[in-house]
Amino acid sequence: MHKEMLKKLTAEIKPDTDRVSVGTFDLPTLTFEEKWGRLKEMPRRRKSDYKKPEKTYWHIYSLQTLNSEKFVKVVNKILKREYILIK
Repeated sequence: MHKEMLKKLTAEIKPDTDRVSVGTFDLPTLTFEEKWGRLKEMPRRRKSDYKKPEKTYWHIYSLQTLNSEKFVKVVNKILKREYILIK
């Protein structure tokens, strides 16, 4: 019985040589730049029209890092209630 089972298993298993890959790697003849055209220089960055919103909420610790002129402007706006101080 064991021999019959072994014969059946070997008959069902067929070597598939088409799926075996060869150990070499062929490089394409053209590089990416040659196919698509080489750029002479990097394209210039577009100028964005986006303007950052004004900072209206200020934390006590972030005020410590400001230079004196900016600090005075921010504190004046906080006192006028244009900016909000976060504790």
